[in-house]
Amino acid sequence: SSHFGPQDGGVVAVPERASSFCAASDQPGTLAAMPSRAALFSLCLVGRLAASGAAPPQPPSTPLVTTDLLFGTYELVYDLYSTAWDKAGMGGLLAAVPIDKVKAEINKQWAALPPDVSKMLGEAQTQTVQVKALALEYADKAYEPANDFAVNWIKQFEAVAPQYKGLIRHSLGDLALFMVYTSMVVYLLVKIALFVLRTTWAVFCCFCCCGCCRRGKATAAGSATAKAKAKSPAAAPAASGKAAAKATAKKAAAKK
Repeated sequence: SSHFGPQDGGVVAVPERASSFCAASDQPGTLAAMPSRAALFSLCLVGRLAASGAAPPQPPSTPLVTTDLLFGTYELVYDLYSTAWDKAGMGGLLAAVPIDKVKAEINKQWAALPPDVSKMLGEAQTQTVQVKALALEYADKAYEPANDFAVNWIKQFEAVAPQYKGLIRHSLGDLALFMVYTSMVVYLLVKIALFVLRTTWAVFCCFCCCGCCRRGKATAAGSATAKAKAKSPAAAPAASGKAAAKATAKKAAAKK
């Protein structure tokens, strides 16, 4: 037989090359050639698997984030709280409080209330308990179809992208946590990308646009200075002529 697979009677057939290899390996003279023959046999097996189209199975992906993170965080915070409570000696302080006397005083004040008020308070407590029970019931009823929808969506995602199979655990809470986690990561990446773009644009404007503007202002200032210098020689003779005319007029007025 030259192919793998169970045959009649549940016996797995061995290729002829593999059987000849095993027979040859039993001979004492073939111990030195064992490593090379083992490598050749492995290559033959890989080639047969590739020719038959059978790919080696891929291990499932590890869940990226699960609700175990929330539960673990809650347990950690609770342990820290319990440790701080014990270190502060709050248990001894509460034990020193006369709880029985406080309860007796509360009951005495409760009994002093009018019957209508006591009845209204009792009805309010009863309605509160009923509302809580009704809310829990509706929450359980809504959770089942929502969880089924989430599991179906995860299965469809794994069918489209089998390489990510096992990345999301099959439950509504894990899907919600995965969506929140990925949204936060995408948001942070977008913020970082925008910050880098704004910084790059600011640096570009500082070295390019501001430099061009400074050059333009320097050119305009130079042209204005040149015009002022060109006007000053022409204005100087006119000013001197006016001054001479004024002096001549003053001398004539003085002679008269």
